Amino acid sequence: MKLPMRFRILHLISEKENMGVDEVMEALRPEYGGERQWKRGVIYDHLRALKAVGMIETTDVSLDEKGNLVEKFKITDYGKSRLRYLPEGWSN
Repeated sequence: MKLPMRFRILHLISEKENMGVDEVMEALRPEYGGERQWKRGVIYDHLRALKAVGMIETTDVSLDEKGNLVEKFKITDYGKSRLRYLPEGWSN
């Protein structure tokens, strides 16, 4: 059973701090890479939505070699409390 992508992103960030959109995409490609929503912009929108409601927070902001903004995230205590809604017996 697959989790909704946004919730799976939250779960992933709970396991690994300082993840940006590229790291999230690489980690979740085997599970979600074939879906129509599998686009960098959509993943970043999920991250911004999780940040907007306080489930993750920014840990680092920098520019990559092309001058693009790179934002890294970690889960908050509030986000950790939402993980209790994982389906019983679910594992990735």
